[in-house]
Amino acid sequence: MDFSRVRTGELLAGVAGVALFIIMFLSWFNASSLEAPAGVIQFDPGDVPGVDDSFSAWQAFDFIDIVLFLAVIAAVGLMVLSAAQASVNLPVAASAITAGLGILATVFVLYRVIDPPAELDRSYGVFLGLIASTGIAIGGWLAMQEEGTSFGGEADRLGGGPGGSEPGAGEPPPPPPPPPPPSSGP
Repeated sequence: MDFSRVRTGELLAGVAGVALFIIMFLSWFNASSLEAPAGVIQFDPGDVPGVDDSFSAWQAFDFIDIVLFLAVIAAVGLMVLSAAQASVNLPVAASAITAGLGILATVFVLYRVIDPPAELDRSYGVFLGLIASTGIAIGGWLAMQEEGTSFGGEADRLGGGPGGSEPGAGEPPPPPPPPPPPSSGP
Protein backbone atom coordinates (compact mmCIF):
# COMPACT_ATOMS: atom_id res chain seq x y z
CA MET A 1 0.00 0.00 0.00
CA ASP A 2 1.25 3.40 -0.95
CA PHE A 3 -0.44 6.07 1.16
CA SER A 4 1.34 8.80 -0.82
CA ARG A 5 -1.14 8.12 -3.65
CA VAL A 6 -4.15 8.84 -1.44
CA ARG A 7 -5.80 12.11 -2.45
CA THR A 8 -6.91 14.78 0.03
CA GLY A 9 -10.60 13.86 0.06
CA GLU A 10 -9.90 10.16 0.49
CA LEU A 11 -7.45 10.88 3.31
CA LEU A 12 -9.89 13.21 5.09
CA ALA A 13 -12.70 10.64 4.83
CA GLY A 14 -10.48 7.81 6.05
CA VAL A 15 -9.07 9.70 9.03
CA ALA A 16 -12.54 10.97 9.97
CA GLY A 17 -13.85 7.39 9.67
CA VAL A 18 -11.22 6.03 12.06
CA ALA A 19 -11.92 8.94 14.43
CA LEU A 20 -15.67 8.31 14.32
CA PHE A 21 -15.18 4.63 15.10
CA ILE A 22 -13.16 5.52 18.21
CA ILE A 23 -15.57 8.31 19.19
CA MET A 24 -18.51 5.88 19.05
CA PHE A 25 -17.14 4.22 22.20
CA LEU A 26 -16.96 7.51 24.15
CA SER A 27 -19.74 9.08 26.20
CA TRP A 28 -22.38 10.57 23.87
CA PHE A 29 -25.18 11.02 26.42
CA ASN A 30 -25.60 11.09 30.20
CA ALA A 31 -28.64 10.07 32.20
CA SER A 32 -30.39 13.17 33.51
CA SER A 33 -31.99 13.38 36.87
CA LEU A 34 -35.56 12.22 36.53
CA GLU A 35 -38.13 14.53 38.01
CA ALA A 36 -39.81 12.79 40.92
CA PRO A 37 -43.20 13.69 42.32
CA ALA A 38 -43.25 15.81 45.48
CA GLY A 39 -42.29 13.85 48.59
CA VAL A 40 -40.47 11.12 46.66
CA ILE A 41 -36.70 10.83 46.83
CA GLN A 42 -35.12 11.84 43.54
CA PHE A 43 -32.71 9.31 42.00
CA ASP A 44 -29.63 10.44 40.10
CA PRO A 45 -27.63 7.50 38.66
CA GLY A 46 -24.46 9.61 38.81
CA ASP A 47 -24.70 9.77 42.62
CA VAL A 48 -24.44 5.99 43.05
CA PRO A 49 -20.86 4.70 43.17
CA GLY A 50 -20.14 2.07 40.53
CA VAL A 51 -23.09 3.05 38.34
CA ASP A 52 -22.12 4.50 34.98
CA ASP A 53 -24.67 7.05 33.83
CA SER A 54 -23.11 7.66 30.41
CA PHE A 55 -24.09 6.06 27.13
CA SER A 56 -21.93 5.54 24.06
CA ALA A 57 -23.30 5.70 20.53
CA TRP A 58 -23.55 1.90 20.58
CA GLN A 59 -25.73 1.99 23.70
CA ALA A 60 -27.86 5.07 22.99
CA PHE A 61 -28.94 4.30 19.44
CA ASP A 62 -30.95 1.50 17.86
CA PHE A 63 -30.46 2.25 14.17
CA ILE A 64 -28.22 5.30 13.94
CA ASP A 65 -25.17 3.40 15.20
CA ILE A 66 -25.48 1.01 12.25
CA VAL A 67 -25.54 3.93 9.79
CA LEU A 68 -22.51 5.45 11.55
CA PHE A 69 -20.65 2.15 11.33
CA LEU A 70 -21.46 1.80 7.61
CA ALA A 71 -20.13 5.34 7.07
CA VAL A 72 -16.93 4.33 8.90
CA ILE A 73 -16.53 1.22 6.73
CA ALA A 74 -17.11 3.20 3.52
CA ALA A 75 -14.69 5.99 4.51
CA VAL A 76 -11.86 3.71 5.62
CA GLY A 77 -12.50 1.43 2.64
CA LEU A 78 -12.24 4.38 0.24
CA MET A 79 -8.85 5.33 1.69
CA VAL A 80 -7.54 1.75 1.69
CA LEU A 81 -8.71 1.11 -1.88
CA SER A 82 -6.95 4.26 -3.01
CA ALA A 83 -3.74 3.39 -1.15
CA ALA A 84 -3.76 -0.16 -2.53
CA GLN A 85 -4.51 1.11 -6.05
CA ALA A 86 -7.27 -1.50 -6.14
CA SER A 87 -10.39 -1.15 -8.18
CA VAL A 88 -13.67 -2.81 -7.41
CA ASN A 89 -16.57 -3.11 -9.78
CA LEU A 90 -19.22 -1.16 -7.88
CA PRO A 91 -22.37 0.12 -9.55
CA VAL A 92 -21.65 3.55 -8.01
CA ALA A 93 -18.31 5.24 -7.31
CA ALA A 94 -16.92 4.49 -3.84
CA SER A 95 -16.50 8.22 -3.23
CA ALA A 96 -20.21 8.79 -3.89
CA ILE A 97 -21.14 5.98 -1.47
CA THR A 98 -18.84 7.49 1.16
CA ALA A 99 -20.22 11.00 0.66
CA GLY A 100 -23.82 9.77 0.77
CA LEU A 101 -23.32 7.74 3.94
CA GLY A 102 -21.37 10.62 5.49
CA ILE A 103 -24.19 13.04 4.75
CA LEU A 104 -26.77 10.60 6.15
CA ALA A 105 -24.69 10.04 9.30
CA THR A 106 -24.26 13.79 9.77
CA VAL A 107 -28.01 14.38 9.46
CA PHE A 108 -28.78 11.62 11.99
CA VAL A 109 -26.20 12.86 14.52
CA LEU A 110 -27.36 16.46 14.08
CA TYR A 111 -30.92 15.30 14.73
CA ARG A 112 -29.78 13.67 17.98
CA VAL A 113 -27.86 16.81 18.97
CA ILE A 114 -31.08 18.78 18.57
CA ASP A 115 -33.36 16.08 20.04
CA PRO A 116 -31.46 13.72 22.39
CA PRO A 117 -33.02 10.30 23.00
CA ALA A 118 -35.26 9.74 26.04
CA GLU A 119 -34.46 12.31 28.72
CA LEU A 120 -30.69 12.04 28.20
CA ASP A 121 -28.28 14.97 28.35
CA ARG A 122 -25.77 15.52 25.57
CA SER A 123 -22.12 14.74 26.34
CA TYR A 124 -18.91 15.60 24.50
CA GLY A 125 -19.00 12.46 22.32
CA VAL A 126 -22.07 13.51 20.36
CA PHE A 127 -20.37 16.75 19.31
CA LEU A 128 -17.15 14.95 18.37
CA GLY A 129 -19.29 12.45 16.45
CA LEU A 130 -20.94 15.31 14.57
CA ILE A 131 -17.52 16.69 13.60
CA ALA A 132 -16.22 13.27 12.51
CA SER A 133 -19.33 12.38 10.47
CA THR A 134 -19.14 15.80 8.81
CA GLY A 135 -15.49 15.03 8.01
CA ILE A 136 -16.56 11.81 6.29
CA ALA A 137 -19.18 13.68 4.24
CA ILE A 138 -16.75 16.44 3.23
CA GLY A 139 -13.97 13.94 2.48
CA GLY A 140 -16.29 11.86 0.29
CA TRP A 141 -17.49 14.96 -1.52
CA LEU A 142 -13.89 16.17 -2.09
CA ALA A 143 -12.97 12.72 -3.41
CA MET A 144 -15.90 12.93 -5.80
CA GLN A 145 -14.68 16.33 -7.03
CA GLU A 146 -11.10 15.06 -7.41
CA GLU A 147 -12.21 12.18 -9.63
CA GLY A 148 -14.84 14.18 -11.53
CA THR A 149 -17.84 12.33 -10.14
CA SER A 150 -21.22 13.85 -9.29
CA PHE A 151 -24.35 12.50 -7.64
CA GLY A 152 -26.33 13.22 -10.83
CA GLY A 153 -23.82 11.34 -12.97
CA GLU A 154 -23.86 8.39 -10.61
CA ALA A 155 -27.67 8.35 -10.57
CA ASP A 156 -27.71 8.34 -14.37
CA ARG A 157 -25.11 5.56 -14.41
CA LEU A 158 -27.08 3.48 -11.92
CA GLY A 159 -30.45 4.14 -13.52
CA GLY A 160 -29.31 3.67 -17.11
CA GLY A 161 -29.86 7.31 -18.11
CA PRO A 162 -27.38 9.34 -20.16
CA GLY A 163 -23.95 7.90 -19.50
CA GLY A 164 -25.50 4.87 -17.80
CA SER A 165 -23.95 1.44 -17.55
CA GLU A 166 -26.48 -0.35 -19.74
CA PRO A 167 -25.31 -1.16 -23.26
CA GLY A 168 -26.09 1.70 -25.57
CA ALA A 169 -27.18 4.01 -22.77
CA GLY A 170 -26.27 7.59 -23.54
CA GLU A 171 -24.84 6.73 -26.95
CA PRO A 172 -26.21 8.04 -30.23
CA PRO A 173 -27.86 5.49 -32.48
CA PRO A 174 -25.54 3.74 -34.91
CA PRO A 175 -25.27 5.28 -38.40
CA PRO A 176 -27.36 3.77 -41.17
CA PRO A 177 -25.69 1.14 -43.33
CA PRO A 178 -23.92 2.43 -46.43
CA PRO A 179 -25.89 2.38 -49.68
CA PRO A 180 -25.32 -0.58 -52.00
CA PRO A 181 -22.73 -0.08 -54.74
CA PRO A 182 -24.06 1.11 -58.10
CA SER A 183 -24.85 -1.70 -60.42
CA SER A 184 -23.33 -1.70 -63.87
CA GLY A 185 -25.86 -2.91 -66.41
CA PRO A 186 -25.27 -4.70 -69.79
